[in-house]
Amino acid sequence: MKTPGYLPPPIHTEDLATIVARVGGALVVKANGMRVDYALPREASAELFEFLRPNAMAEIGSTFIARLPGGRIFGSGNVLSPDGKSIARDVSPDFGKPFNEHWLLSYGKMPPPVTVAGRTAVIATTLGNGYGHWLLEELPRLIALETDGCETLIAHAGASCQREAIALKSFSGNLINARRRDHYSCDELIVPSLGELTPETVALLNDFVTPLRDEDRTPSFGERIYISRTGAKRRHVTNEPRLWCALESRGFIKLHLEELTWTEQITAFHSAKVIIAPHGAGLANLVFCRPGTKIVELFHRSYVNPCYWQLASLQALDYRPLVSAGTEPLAQLLVANRLNITAEIAQVLAALDR
Repeated sequence: MKTPGYLPPPIHTEDLATIVARVGGALVVKANGMRVDYALPREASAELFEFLRPNAMAEIGSTFIARLPGGRIFGSGNVLSPDGKSIARDVSPDFGKPFNEHWLLSYGKMPPPVTVAGRTAVIATTLGNGYGHWLLEELPRLIALETDGCETLIAHAGASCQREAIALKSFSGNLINARRRDHYSCDELIVPSLGELTPETVALLNDFVTPLRDEDRTPSFGERIYISRTGAKRRHVTNEPRLWCALESRGFIKLHLEELTWTEQITAFHSAKVIIAPHGAGLANLVFCRPGTKIVELFHRSYVNPCYWQLASLQALDYRPLVSAGTEPLAQLLVANRLNITAEIAQVLAALDR
């Protein structure tokens, strides 16, 4: 498949280590793989408990830094072999799809690459333009990177928090803001591994933002907060006015995270003792909560995503997932990701009181 004036798409996927070995690069392992166990939430209903059980353990691969001579980057961080024929699948995921269905394998509109001289590091991840994926997937790559000697950095840098993190890392070289259809060929490409969160990664994230967490200068917004998604494009709480009436009477403060600075978000989650929220990217900030913080997450029955339960487990949080009543089985259907959520208010209040 090829559109006139464009390059043909890659033809297969490989692990980055295979590509690196073939072209004479280098891969340095920083930490060996490990098994991570996630504690099942004690306050979950029986159906949620059973639904989450298959995700209670993960095998985490080794972390590494790879040097890929002539490596290419296409779009939002997809790493390609120097000849453009292979996708490094372990650092270029197409979320929700198997490797042999990666969208780039059938994409016929790849422009010729722009050459980037010198040493270039890439931390951009496929969905890193969104806050949750950026915070939990892209930022750990930035933290792991040794930027000394790197003249160029390919990263998502459109949001103020992203630019703030890059400045906090003290990178002052050439910055390329990753965009979906850009194509680069790098003299030398430095690629940090991309993996699941581990306790060590969570600790590194908290250490990294310590200079931003100044509770004397930044208000905490109180100990009880409700995260509203009325400003989001999808996944609203259909009966939020009624839910908020019940929560406000119990001393909650309503927050719209898109209106807060990154420092304010960090401080709000670090200071809170109880957080209620529908599933959404803002809950990535659970990484900044203190152990024991009570978390009530609201789901649609057709889209129960376990990612924040797993993060809550790593942080030793008191996590309490809730779904509305219904007869349809619980699922994590990608097509249901946009559906609105109806909160069972009595269920929410009971979760607070238990």
